[in-house]
Amino acid sequence: MSRGQGLFVPRRRRVRYGCLTVVILLLISLGLMVGFNSLANRFVKLVVQPITLPDLPRALEGFDILHLSDLNAASLGNKHEHLRKTLENQSFQAVCLTGDMVGKSGDAAPLMDLLDLLGQKAPVFLIAGSGDPPPLSASADGEVLAPYILMAQARGAVYLDRPVLLEENGARIWFCPADTFELDLESARRAYQDRAQSLRAGDLSSADTAAQLRLVEYQLVMLEESLAAKALMRAGDTVLALRHHPPETRLLNELREEAEERATLLPQIYLCGQYNNGQARLPGLGPIYLPPQADGRGGWLPGDEGISGLHFTKGQAVYISPGLGVSGYYPIPVRLFNRPVATHIQLTSRLR
Repeated sequence: MSRGQGLFVPRRRRVRYGCLTVVILLLISLGLMVGFNSLANRFVKLVVQPITLPDLPRALEGFDILHLSDLNAASLGNKHEHLRKTLENQSFQAVCLTGDMVGKSGDAAPLMDLLDLLGQKAPVFLIAGSGDPPPLSASADGEVLAPYILMAQARGAVYLDRPVLLEENGARIWFCPADTFELDLESARRAYQDRAQSLRAGDLSSADTAAQLRLVEYQLVMLEESLAAKALMRAGDTVLALRHHPPETRLLNELREEAEERATLLPQIYLCGQYNNGQARLPGLGPIYLPPQADGRGGWLPGDEGISGLHFTKGQAVYISPGLGVSGYYPIPVRLFNRPVATHIQLTSRLR
């Protein structure tokens, strides 16, 4: 044994690359997944959804509606160029935007770009969602409607807070806010009449009082026109209701019972949004989480039922849009494995 060399010589440590390689591969896979998911979220899928109404007038057979929801100020390419490509060579007789198009950010520019893209070839009906800025306010600047509503109207959109009638070769189709059927319009009108009378008796030189009166008078006109429209609805008309949050089965049953007692019409179709198809999904398992619902649904891995697509409740059709953007309705603001969807609704009397 050579001098200076110990009896027990420590072995050289071998560098183990296996664990490091696994970590690097996982990070690369995660980065690729995030990049692919981000790219996929910019490309919109067009879904064709027939809705069968046995009593649909012949003139409305094949009536085409573009249904979009829950944009939440997302950008689908430069000025929504990816949506533009999706809708190339498509034509519609009406467009329905069922809320949360601006969202909590308050950024109205993407909605305005969308309206510019849609143009004025067909009427565009817009309702506000729970995540949008309030559409009405008692503003001191003299305006009742929110700025994003006024901007949308300037681009030809109809803010749908009262029923609108379209006629197609003698057939009549109504586009209505769901409140037309869910509110006691007569009681609401009396309450607003009393409120207006009280405000008129007050100090009209006060900016706040004047603003409150403008808001109440606007709502009174809306209620009166809604009541007049309901009086014009007749058997054989087709009635669509726009509602951001899908109606519960219990509510639909209550409205049906009341309509049968009073011999009044109900919507045959509800077009809704809100859920964004669960927003974050796992392949093969569906939505990861749904906030608790009034009907008891919700929680982790709730399944797909009642979250998107077409459902029927005793003859009433409810279509829930899978949505376009990312909603603050969920605790994690990520749209995962869930491409944005535009829906081409086709009305038909044929069973499919």
